[in-house]
Amino acid sequence: MAGARGRPHPKSTEFPADKSVRAAVVLQPGEPVRRMYEELVVLMGVSGAEVLREALVALHEQKLPGNRLQEAS
Repeated sequence: MAGARGRPHPKSTEFPADKSVRAAVVLQPGEPVRRMYEELVVLMGVSGAEVLREALVALHEQKLPGNRLQEAS
């Protein structure tokens, strides 16, 4: 059941290790970030989800240098 619209919900800082995390990103037509996203999908030849995964890894490395997470093999 979805929460009430317009009502603030508490933010969680805990992510259960045994559950998937789903992030929804809405990129509006004409938004510069949408064009970047589309260009990267075509250039890299991967799914949009993979583009976002790689962007998260790059941002993590930029914000927390030397603290790279181990990638699953």
